[in-house]
Amino acid sequence: MTTKQPDITASRLTAPGRGAVASVHLSCSRIDHATAIDHAFTAVNGMSASSAPIDRIVFGSWRGEDVVVVRTAETEWEVHCHGGEAAVTRIMAEFGSGTSLAAVPESSLERLLLQTRTTKTARLVLAQSAGLLRNTLITAAEAQTVAIFRQQLNDLLSWEWIIDHFVESWRVVIAGPPNTGKSSLLNAIAGYERSIVFNEPGTTRDAVRTELVLNGWSFCFVDTAGIRQESDDPIEVQGIAHARDLLETADLVLIAVDNTVGWTNEHDDILARIPDQTLRGVVCCKEDLDRAGDLPPKSTAVITTSAEQGVGIRQLTTWITSQLIPEEPTPQTALPLGGVAACCHILLEQLNRGESLKSQQQNLLHWLQSQAW
Repeated sequence: MTTKQPDITASRLTAPGRGAVASVHLSCSRIDHATAIDHAFTAVNGMSASSAPIDRIVFGSWRGEDVVVVRTAETEWEVHCHGGEAAVTRIMAEFGSGTSLAAVPESSLERLLLQTRTTKTARLVLAQSAGLLRNTLITAAEAQTVAIFRQQLNDLLSWEWIIDHFVESWRVVIAGPPNTGKSSLLNAIAGYERSIVFNEPGTTRDAVRTELVLNGWSFCFVDTAGIRQESDDPIEVQGIAHARDLLETADLVLIAVDNTVGWTNEHDDILARIPDQTLRGVVCCKEDLDRAGDLPPKSTAVITTSAEQGVGIRQLTTWITSQLIPEEPTPQTALPLGGVAACCHILLEQLNRGESLKSQQQNLLHWLQSQAW
């Protein structure tokens, strides 16, 4: 799908549907038109997309969405984001689909239902397809004032943060120095021996992923190689580098601390590498053994566990779900699925441009009539 506005053309490079990463191609006829990209994208290092060297990889935020932007030519860029439909449609709406609802891709709720990961998320999608979502949008189309119309659309968008996780697991990365108890912790959470446990540094050399369902939501727990400053093993070195990379893609990072050792310089290094917006907590492992060393920073939540005795594991999983999902929708909650999020953003944008309430309500009804659900 390609969308266009006078200054910039946006084309989707990856196929619609579930995936780890999605990519959008942006191009413009003149470099000064790229200021629209600069307004949407904020790089961590402060570099603008329009001034980045060709082939330079720049990590940052696209209006709150973590993305990687690569300038591929003088007036061309690629934006790589999370593979869920919400992230892609939000970026596409910035350039072209923001002027027409016809550019919003149709997304079948039945197809989404087949992609859901848990019974809870399937029930939420079924509620939308049974008429809840359509009726909510019709109510918005009958709003008597702009303020009520805006509020109804914003109520839908208030749940936008969660909809990608109907088909994508929350990513929880367990990180720490060697022999802190990371693998034992993962095994205790999973309820079986998923990771090899051995008291020799470097036992875990690659990321070990485990898919679990907690409180009706899908989680992917990742046990990483022990992070330390030096290693003579080239395979372990690669594992440590991979572990550090995983910190940047996690939804939540668990920093494992050995109760018999305490907080170390390696922990400071891990903490410094976690992006500011990423949730994090400290898991004090081996609580059944005598405590030694320094305690973690007071500003970071600390959960005490013993994988050997099964102590603190339930409290830990409860804390994880409460951090990532502080509020849950119910089957009576209308959710912006099936392209509705992109639709709401476009309608609000057009209102901001001075379009009338009546015209936007008509646009909403026409778009709604075109949807299979």
